Amino acid sequence: MRKLTEQTPPIGATGVSLPYEVRVNPHLEVSREEHEIWARDMGMLRIGPPLSEGVWKADQLRMIAVPELAAKIAPDAKSADLVLINHALVWIFAYDDYFTSAFKKRHDRKGGWAYARRLCTFIHADPRHPVPEPADAVERGLADLWPRLAQGRSFRWRRDFSRVIHEFLTGAALELENICDDRVPDLIDFIGLRRRTFAGGTGACITAMATGTDIPEALRETEVVTQLLDAFIDVMALGNEAVSYEMEINDEGEINNLMLVLRDISGGDLDQAQKIATGLIEDRVRHFEHLVEVKLPRLAAEVCLSPSEVEQMRVWVRGAQSYLSGLYDWYDNTLRYRGNFHGA
Repeated sequence: MRKLTEQTPPIGATGVSLPYEVRVNPHLEVSREEHEIWARDMGMLRIGPPLSEGVWKADQLRMIAVPELAAKIAPDAKSADLVLINHALVWIFAYDDYFTSAFKKRHDRKGGWAYARRLCTFIHADPRHPVPEPADAVERGLADLWPRLAQGRSFRWRRDFSRVIHEFLTGAALELENICDDRVPDLIDFIGLRRRTFAGGTGACITAMATGTDIPEALRETEVVTQLLDAFIDVMALGNEAVSYEMEINDEGEINNLMLVLRDISGGDLDQAQKIATGLIEDRVRHFEHLVEVKLPRLAAEVCLSPSEVEQMRVWVRGAQSYLSGLYDWYDNTLRYRGNFHGA
């Protein structure tokens, strides 16, 4: 096994300053008051002694600061939708941490794939689709969450969200493959994998929830919007790599991290790897802005978008920008990636 703990980049700082205002949802306190109750009801919190079941101790969940994250990435969401977004984020973190402890740390390739595939059966574009009886806290959480998230949403929204979650679930198993094979992925492989494993595609759906609008149908299948969504996800996902490095490499035994990928490219210099990572993120932000400021207006004129559709796109883009600024602010302030999270 290669030595992975030579240097550690600064934790809690992405090194990137986004050109968007950080706004906080006024319903933060409502969301904060009940998110721990939901996690406890689903069995995600370890109640001791013994502390054998569940995903986290209560202090660990508080260190993640999910209510603050939800309030910053969805500043315009109504109170009820903010609560749902909060629950969705709790569930995403729960799956990530549970899969790491149950399968990645044990190098259980077969068990990891079986678990990911079973969880996929709990979410379907048709929320009435029958699901198995939940066997643990993560399954129970998804079984409870999905019907509430899906209620009142369009078929496209439900299809997109369920597809992204399927990719997120199986993406963790693909990361497990690399861990079992002791293989740091190459850069091209990593970018594609990270778009799946970060669940970044949920960002477009959460933005639609928060703003009450979505990308106009006339633009959805265009190359410009495809590039826009890819850049949106990349800015989210790549920003996580430096801040999560110490926890993933030193505490979790992870091998699927951009710093390691770029360290291999740069000949083992982690400081240089971090500079390259910062440049990659900044390039993706510039591309996102170019698409917003140049490509989208041109496309809107070409397809003759109505004034209401142009406004619809404008509102969604502003929500996406708020999502990014809120996420990066959370990166810089959450305790999840600082100190001894797993020992809390």
